[in-house]
Amino acid sequence: MREQGVRRLGQNNRHMMEIFLPGGMYRDGDGWKLSIRIRIIHARLRRLLNDSEDWNSEAWGLPISAAHLGYAISAFSARLLKHMKTLGATYSDEEYASFMAVWRYSGHLMGIPETILFQDADEALKLYDLGHMCEPDAPIESVVMAHSLVNSAPLIAGVTDPAGRRNLARYVYRISRGLIGKEAADSLMYPALSSFGVVWWFKMQQHYGHILGNLHPGRRQESNFSRFTGLLDTSLFDEEGVRYTLPDHVYAEEGGKW
Repeated sequence: MREQGVRRLGQNNRHMMEIFLPGGMYRDGDGWKLSIRIRIIHARLRRLLNDSEDWNSEAWGLPISAAHLGYAISAFSARLLKHMKTLGATYSDEEYASFMAVWRYSGHLMGIPETILFQDADEALKLYDLGHMCEPDAPIESVVMAHSLVNSAPLIAGVTDPAGRRNLARYVYRISRGLIGKEAADSLMYPALSSFGVVWWFKMQQHYGHILGNLHPGRRQESNFSRFTGLLDTSLFDEEGVRYTLPDHVYAEEGGKW
């Protein structure tokens, strides 16, 4: 995440966007291809880590295991929806179930066994809670990863001015602290910033946008288009299309581009 963080986040954004585009999960769709690509990359990373002296398989087990993926995809789907609703997003029952169904199929393509792949949102949240109970306290690697993600967000958003990057990162820290709670935020060594009212204010802004959209449908269409183009801008598109180049070193900074 140090040198390759922006590229990795762009790849993640591209995958999440493609699986929800019409036809994206058909056999020849990019969402299908990128889900399979993730499965192949995970297999390669397992091999690199198992062959590395820095990974203690006896103590830590199989890296990037099916259990890890089942836990992670529950966070990417149901946990994400829960946070989005907290921030003011609204979904119909059909949209909610469809979102979960797409992620479930993507998880199937990534190789998550049926026995630990959620059936619906309620089961995904239960799997998330169970996985969270099994997780150890946040080690320094988790702290570094969390801060790398937060500080990469301004670059993904196209903010290059140092002061602007610092301000946006502080805002992300505050929103994140408000969503995950004080205990989790403190364990990840977040800055001691007040999150009082920040989630409520964000939610009120979303409600205000919904009201304006109902009053002015043209403005809603313009807003939806801006959000979609913004997602495109933060997604990684290689000139040669979907790449199947695999990691060639256990440390990303010492490996080639993939």
